[in-house]
Amino acid sequence: MKYLKRILVAVFCVLGPMGISAQDVSFPFPEVPAMMTDTQARLKFVLENFWSRYDFNDASSLNEQVGEQGFSEFINLMSYADAPTQKLAVSELMKRIGKDMGLLKRFDGLTDHYLGNPNSPLRNDVTYEHMLKGLLTSTLWDEATRSRLSYRLKMVQRNQPGTKAADFEYVDRVGRRHRMYDLQSELTLLVFSDPECEHCHELMPKIMGSKVIAGDRRLKVLSIYPDENVKAWMQLRPTLPHNWSEGRSPNGKLMHDLTYYLAAMPSMYLLDKDKRVILKDATLEQVEKRLENKD
Repeated sequence: MKYLKRILVAVFCVLGPMGISAQDVSFPFPEVPAMMTDTQARLKFVLENFWSRYDFNDASSLNEQVGEQGFSEFINLMSYADAPTQKLAVSELMKRIGKDMGLLKRFDGLTDHYLGNPNSPLRNDVTYEHMLKGLLTSTLWDEATRSRLSYRLKMVQRNQPGTKAADFEYVDRVGRRHRMYDLQSELTLLVFSDPECEHCHELMPKIMGSKVIAGDRRLKVLSIYPDENVKAWMQLRPTLPHNWSEGRSPNGKLMHDLTYYLAAMPSMYLLDKDKRVILKDATLEQVEKRLENKD
């Protein structure tokens, strides 16, 4: 509840009064000009000026907690912004921290915690890419840290929205081989899951039971086990919807080659008819919303 309240206050700065006062939190949000009423303009203003009132020179634990709170709200708002706005927002942040190693390390840690952690509710690979690119603009990093950041960026950049999804081979339950690109449909939903993943046991029934997914005639769903424990996959006899396709990656090639960056499973990718990524590592709610919008 506390987390939700903080996010609502951040949104308050963009959308305007919602019955919540910005004084309810400690982070000093920028003050949006009253005459600025367009939502996207307000969002851009807030993100560009987000850190303008925060004291980066105050190293007290309380101020660092306020900064962490601000960072979580910053990346949440970033997820609603277009690419140029996200790039601008990160650039403005880097102007304030890029020449201070202590601040760089602190924000690198926050970036990894909130955007790189598979279990983070704020994990978003698009925002993660912008933050990693921003951090890499600093000249202060040693070679080892720069290499680590570059590797993260390389992984995150795979199969981003707007790019062609990587094709792959898969084997069905009777041993026949197929390629993902052979699926012909207006939309394709890739569902990567693991029979030994507890999170998958919890979420897969909800995905399979989605009336929105089941009712969309434009959509073909392909469920893929990307790893190499064939025995575990074969022993699991899932009750998949009748119109789903299913397979496994031969010898776990998808995982070994890191064809898809699967930080956590289940992981869903929504593709268009040309196999371009519409949604990457999306939640069920995001997939359903996109399908319901029919755009």
